[in-house]
Amino acid sequence: MKNGNTFRQLLSNHCVGIEKKVLGEMLPNRFHVGGAKKIPVPNEAILYRWWFPENSPVMDVLANFAKQDKELAVLLEQVETCKINGKTYYAIYFGKSNNGRHRYCQHTTGNVHISTIRHTVYGLCIGEKYDKSNEDRISDILRQCYYEWISFKGEDNLIECVESICIALGKYPLNVDGNPAISKKWRNYVMEKRKLK
Repeated sequence: MKNGNTFRQLLSNHCVGIEKKVLGEMLPNRFHVGGAKKIPVPNEAILYRWWFPENSPVMDVLANFAKQDKELAVLLEQVETCKINGKTYYAIYFGKSNNGRHRYCQHTTGNVHISTIRHTVYGLCIGEKYDKSNEDRISDILRQCYYEWISFKGEDNLIECVESICIALGKYPLNVDGNPAISKKWRNYVMEKRKLK
């Protein structure tokens, strides 16, 4: 039992170290999605995060649901935040891609059928009935965000493992798969909202 606890602690320390390194190396690659500057996301494997502004409709949904879900309320207090130009942003979604540029374009100019973040935002902020004309509203919401990434060039085989570690240790309320930080109540709500008609 003692050896098991030692191994568990050693593994935990390594995972925390990996998460800190990944998040630290993302910072120089943080860009405003709706900014004038083209975001130089590479055509290679990346891990990425979405930062939503405090006044985003997505944050409103989270705050309203937290009134009835104490676990979500606690989670929201633990979500990583940053101040940019006097406004608070929340890191609420974490992802991976084997082609970062392609995935970024799917998120920002694609549709709900090819982007999980668009699909989730649509379900939470617009409703369950899908209408292609509402894709512009999703794009408008995402243009208010910041996007950051770390490149995993040549290490595609590691990206899924590192993503799992970062989601498991982080506090990302829009990640419903493999995320021990969210409550069952919130997970079920998000999954239900993502069943677009």
